Amino acid sequence: MAIPQRFTLVTLGVADVDNATAFYRRVGWRQSTHSADGITFFSTPGPIIALWTSPELAVDAGLARESDAPRPAPGFRAVALAVNFDTRAEVDAALADWRAAGGEVTKAAVETEWGGYSGYGADPDGNLWEFAHNPFWPLDERGMPHLDGGDVE
Repeated sequence: MAIPQRFTLVTLGVADVDNATAFYRRVGWRQSTHSADGITFFSTPGPIIALWTSPELAVDAGLARESDAPRPAPGFRAVALAVNFDTRAEVDAALADWRAAGGEVTKAAVETEWGGYSGYGADPDGNLWEFAHNPFWPLDERGMPHLDGGDVE
């Protein structure tokens, strides 16, 4: 296989790009100048995050036709994005900021069975985000987790 082990863009389906953009700007994200009418991009140390309407995303993915009536995205999409933090206090602060910006805290942060600390929030469109501290995954200078060890053969 020639598919590289990486991903470079995450597109979140939203009901209204302008409203979703305003939410992510309230949590402190800076919008890229590559954004255009109807789509917003945010650069991160990892993949780019894009906001696009759910119906347009469905058409682009071949799951709907433009003539189809737009359907709202399901409440639970079985996907969560995650932001890791250096400390438990940073997790709590991030969840408080998330709520203050208009997001929902779906699960308050708690100690986990694997030795970490984790909570969840949903953006106004229901996209889930995990906010976590994992003491076994040190963060690099970009804030990205570092998995020590090798690959499974």
